[in-house]
Amino acid sequence: MASGKTHLAVGAAVGLTVALADQEKHEVSHHPGTGLALGAMFGKLPDILEPSIGNPHHRQFCHSILVLAALGAGLKRMYDWQPENKAQQCLRGVGLIAGCAYVSHLLCDAVTPRSLPFLGKV
Repeated sequence: MASGKTHLAVGAAVGLTVALADQEKHEVSHHPGTGLALGAMFGKLPDILEPSIGNPHHRQFCHSILVLAALGAGLKRMYDWQPENKAQQCLRGVGLIAGCAYVSHLLCDAVTPRSLPFLGKV
């Protein structure tokens, strides 16, 4: 099972990778530190929204396959977006870093024995 430290580390690594890869592709300057910090924060976000607090069955909607699919679709649209000014370029970069880090959390949880629920508890 992925721990909080694992989610922070993986999220930070993903954030840094996305920041550097997007910089190469779109000639936009994303500071590597920003990628690390945002990645760590958003890599931990699902557990902030749905804390376990001693409950191993805490995975609900924010940890669901439905959220993973929605994020995937949104990230594809954001990746294809061609910003027209610097503010939009910044928003695009932050969105890609944050979204990919959140997805990293879900993917880490998906490969555990408990996996992810489709929608959460109904």
